[in-house]
Amino acid sequence: MKTLFIDSSRKSLSVALAKEDKLLFVSNVESYSKHSNFLMNEIKSILSKSNLTIYDIDNIVVLNGPGSFTGIRVGVTIAKTICWTLSKKLYQLNNLQALKVGIDNDIVISVIPDKSTNSYVGIYSSDYLVEDYLQINSDLFNIENKNITIVSMEENDFVNSLGEKLSINNNVNINIIKDYDYLKVINYALLKGNINPHLSEPIYLKKIDAEKKKNVN
Repeated sequence: MKTLFIDSSRKSLSVALAKEDKLLFVSNVESYSKHSNFLMNEIKSILSKSNLTIYDIDNIVVLNGPGSFTGIRVGVTIAKTICWTLSKKLYQLNNLQALKVGIDNDIVISVIPDKSTNSYVGIYSSDYLVEDYLQINSDLFNIENKNITIVSMEENDFVNSLGEKLSINNNVNINIIKDYDYLKVINYALLKGNINPHLSEPIYLKKIDAEKKKNVN
């Protein structure tokens, strides 16, 4: 079973290829705001290195956000199109879940910063979701006597201040991780079951201007 992985939600475009329980290739390209120019070429390149074509792929795992409007739309649209036209299975996972996969700790806090002062945060305990998709600040946290891992793909002030605040106000051990395990994320998504490609929808960091105006009217 061969699985293609796509994450176009952040500044770095990530494409990976896994076969069974082995990660064959990973490609990370700094192509922020230009993912559409690079994604198909990266897919072709990573398949070529494995002497495969897109027809040899069995599954596609795509991360659907939260993320930038253009980035998320590119990745999700390409994944949906390939799966629909070639009858491949599509698996979808949100980025907050992906960040916490494979981390064994009392509490895992996954953080995705938006373009303002807030962040989208998922708080997980023993794979049980405590909170998800919250726009919050560090003042809302009060966690006692726990081993906590904070995971974020990008360096940001919120993550650093959150770690400092939790360390000062609570008796906790803080560990900060800045990447996810590609193979574990792929396998986790596959266990969740595939979805109809038409039902895959991006989760954006914020509403686009046209949608805001529509809701106002």
